[in-house]
Amino acid sequence: MATPVLDDENFVVPPAVGYGWEPGGIGWLRANVARFSSGPAHERRRKLTLAELSRVDVEAVRAAAVELARGESDVDVVARVVPVTVLAAALGVPDAPVDSVADVAAVYLTGASGGPEVQDALDALVHACGGVPDDRTATVIGLLVQTYAATATLIGSAAATGAASGDSAVAQALRDTPPVRGTRRMAVADTRLDGRPVTAGTVVPVDLTTMPFGAGPHECPGADLAVAIAAGVVDALLSG
Repeated sequence: MATPVLDDENFVVPPAVGYGWEPGGIGWLRANVARFSSGPAHERRRKLTLAELSRVDVEAVRAAAVELARGESDVDVVARVVPVTVLAAALGVPDAPVDSVADVAAVYLTGASGGPEVQDALDALVHACGGVPDDRTATVIGLLVQTYAATATLIGSAAATGAASGDSAVAQALRDTPPVRGTRRMAVADTRLDGRPVTAGTVVPVDLTTMPFGAGPHECPGADLAVAIAAGVVDALLSG
């Protein structure tokens, strides 16, 4: 019953949590990306996200992933470094430090502040994006952060399938062990779900095991890109 919730206007993503709303802070990032937005704000921010992704050549990024991963043997390191590195270059921010992306990713979805190390990481990422904490900067940082853990998990699962190619390995991993298995939605009005009443303000879990890239207005806009990067990395690992 995931799709009805994801398409139901009575349910929205839970709003962003603060911890420093000043430009460049973790609260600022959460408040200015499509991931935590709803309604007109989400529509505007998703358009910004799609505009950034439209400049990315998916096949070129896949080739870059193959080249960067070729000859490497540590799946965990490759899975965490390569996707962010090639995507950052494709988005025009090649100096974005992977370690900083990792630090922000660790608290991005949790609602935690993360402390000074997360602020230092955000400062480094804002600097890599041109130094101005504006909408475009938030969009790019959001893309890198959301790529980090999910794509790494996909690569790890795909590499463990034993499939003969990157494409078949990623397809099997998405089917059997999807990297994103759930999300949440919050009721903004009294409504019903599966025949049961749900009061406004209730947060409900949403099972994504059969739709690893989501559905509805918040469906992952970079699904093709994530699959291409993951398949490229696995191809490189298989080639030795």
